[in-house]
Amino acid sequence: MPDETVLRAKAREVIRTGKLPSRPPHHTRGGTGAGAPCPVCGEDVTKDQLEIEVEFSHDGSNPGLDKFHIHVR
Repeated sequence: MPDETVLRAKAREVIRTGKLPSRPPHHTRGGTGAGAPCPVCGEDVTKDQLEIEVEFSHDGSNPGLDKFHIHVR
């Protein structure tokens, strides 16, 4: 797994490019991985790993919900 400096740089890039919102999420929860890709590292968060799931509600005329599954580290 990449070191902390590399992960922080990747996280900043994902936010800068709009692949992950820069605002606070509406809901956050933790648990076992769902097998979804992590937007920071691109690897799946497997069931034997822990994840943070963050949810962002859409605003305006496009209702909905975006969910992101992120490795705990």
